[in-house]
Amino acid sequence: EKIAQIVTFESELLQKFTEFYGRVCQWVLGVLDPGQAWSSGVASSDSPELPINKLFSTLPEFILDDIADTLIQSSRFRINILANVNVQYISTLIQTCVCHPAHFRNPYLVSKLIEVIYMYSPDVQGTSTHIFEMIITPATSEKYLLPALLNFYTDVESTGATSEFYDKFSIRYHISIITKTLWYASNTTHRLTLIQCLGDAKYVRFINMLINDTTFLLDESIDALRSIRDTQKLMADTEKWEEMREEDKAAKLKQLAQDERQCKSYLTLANETVQMFHYLSQSIQQPFLRAELVDRVAAMLNYNLQQLCGPKCADLKVQDPKKYGFQPKELVKQITDIYINLDSPVFLEAVGGDERSYKPELFALAITRLVNANMKSAYEIEVFSHFAEKCKKVTQQNKKWT
Repeated sequence: EKIAQIVTFESELLQKFTEFYGRVCQWVLGVLDPGQAWSSGVASSDSPELPINKLFSTLPEFILDDIADTLIQSSRFRINILANVNVQYISTLIQTCVCHPAHFRNPYLVSKLIEVIYMYSPDVQGTSTHIFEMIITPATSEKYLLPALLNFYTDVESTGATSEFYDKFSIRYHISIITKTLWYASNTTHRLTLIQCLGDAKYVRFINMLINDTTFLLDESIDALRSIRDTQKLMADTEKWEEMREEDKAAKLKQLAQDERQCKSYLTLANETVQMFHYLSQSIQQPFLRAELVDRVAAMLNYNLQQLCGPKCADLKVQDPKKYGFQPKELVKQITDIYINLDSPVFLEAVGGDERSYKPELFALAITRLVNANMKSAYEIEVFSHFAEKCKKVTQQNKKWT
C-alpha cells in the first residue's frame, strides 16, 4: 500500500505501473479461464459458469491486492491519468472476479475489488469514469454483476479480519452505492436485472439483511444522538460543568468524541440503506410483501417512525445535526413514502398487526410533522393520511373479530 501511495504521485510511473498491471491481468485472465479468447480483453463467450481452476487458486493473493491498492490510491489523487491508459484487461479481470467470488478463499480480496468499482463510481468521483464504464458496460456485467453483488452483500457477515463487524457495513455501503448508480444509469438493463433478482425467492435473504441493517444502524445512530444531546446539555450548563472534576470532564469529552464518530459512521450507512429501500419499493413491491418478510418490513417502518416522530423525538435534537449526517426530515419523508409504495391489503394488515410500535396516534403525529415542516406536497400528505386511515380501520375490524 505504501508503494501504491508513492506511485500515485508520479504521473509517468503510474502510467507505466498501470500498463504493467494490464499485462498481469491479461495473464491472470488466461490462467483463470484458459478456454476464453482474451486477445481483446473481453470474454469471447457469455457464460455465468466458471469452473474452479486449481492453477488459479495457487496464485498469491498479493497480485490482485497490489493492483487494487494502486487503483484505490489513484482514484483519490490521479483519476485523470487513467483516462489515457488502456485499462481493458484490468476492468475485465475486476468484473470477472467480482462476478465469480467462489474462486477466492479470502472474501476480503473480493471486497477490495468491489471497493475499486465504488471508488471509480460517479457517486464518489462526481462524474462517470472510463474504468467504471468499462466494468459495468459488457453484457456479462449487465447480467451477472448485480446478482453477484447482492449475494456478496448477504455472504459478507465474516471477512476473517478482527474488524469484520465494521468491515461488513463498509462493504455493504460500497455495494449500496454501486447498486444505486446502476439503478439510475441511463442504460436500464442493470435495473431490469435487479428487479428480476428481487423477484426470485433466493434473494429473500438479501431483503432480510436490508431490514436487519436498517434497524440496527438507525437504532445505533439514535442511541448515539441521545448521548450526544445529553453531553451537549451538560456542557451548556456552565455552572454545573465547571463544578465537575477535570477527569470527569475529560471522560465526558472522550465519550462525546466517540459518540460523534459512531453517529456519523452509522448514519452514513443508515441513510444509504433507507434510500435503497425507498427506490426499490417504488418500482417493485412484491418481494417486500412476501409472507416471510412483510411483518418484519412493517415492524421496521413502524419502529423507526416512532423513533423519529414519537413523543421522545425531541431527545434527538442536537447542535448542528448536519455535522453527523442526521437529516430527520428526509428520513421521515422516505419512510412515509415506503408505506405508500407498499400499500396493499396484506401490508395494511402487517402494519396494524405490529403490537410493539403501531398506534393510530403515531401516524397522526407523523402527519402533523409532515404538515408543520412542509416535507411533502398537500396531495402527498393526503395520500399518506388516507393510508393511515385505512390502516386504522383494518386494525379496528381485526379487533372486532378477535
